[in-house]
Amino acid sequence: MHLDVTDSQAWQKLMPTFEPFDIVCLNAGVSTHQNVLGNISNYPLEKVDNDAYERIMSINVDGVVFGARSVIPGMVARKSGHILVTASLAGIIAIAPDPIYGLTKHAMVGLVKSLGPALEPHGVCISALCPGFLDTPLVSELAREYAKTFSMGVMDVSVAGDLAMRALTERIPGSQWTVMAGQPITQYIPAPPFS
Repeated sequence: MHLDVTDSQAWQKLMPTFEPFDIVCLNAGVSTHQNVLGNISNYPLEKVDNDAYERIMSINVDGVVFGARSVIPGMVARKSGHILVTASLAGIIAIAPDPIYGLTKHAMVGLVKSLGPALEPHGVCISALCPGFLDTPLVSELAREYAKTFSMGVMDVSVAGDLAMRALTERIPGSQWTVMAGQPITQYIPAPPFS
């Protein structure tokens, strides 16, 4: 089955066929270019063309919002369900060479943090998966080198499954789960705000 995640009506048409959902993983995502850090020549920011900007925002942000908006009512009605949103480590730290990608992933983390407390009383959990670099076509050779400079490394995609299982097992509303090469899976807990 093919679903254009950027089409809100396509999401609505999907619901009667596939509901109820117990677990939904909103995982579609792209970088500003063919792959993360794949073509830095389009930067600085003012040189990013509108088509590239609209494409990444539509897939990475609208796709997640439309997906969540579509599945939440059924989960709330059943008082059960877990939504996993694939963000990225770029959702909690800066990835300077691709600021638009970072923007979209920060938006996902913000959405998860905001929806977590709102959905919890209804028996629904939402979590963000924030892995470092995974060995996918999205990761360019340049990104692999960039990861090495921060001692991050590139992980096998199976780590994403482990990350999802941890989030599902812990079931902490609005949580963000991170993993970097050679490191354990951990819940990301930001420093408390200044008082």
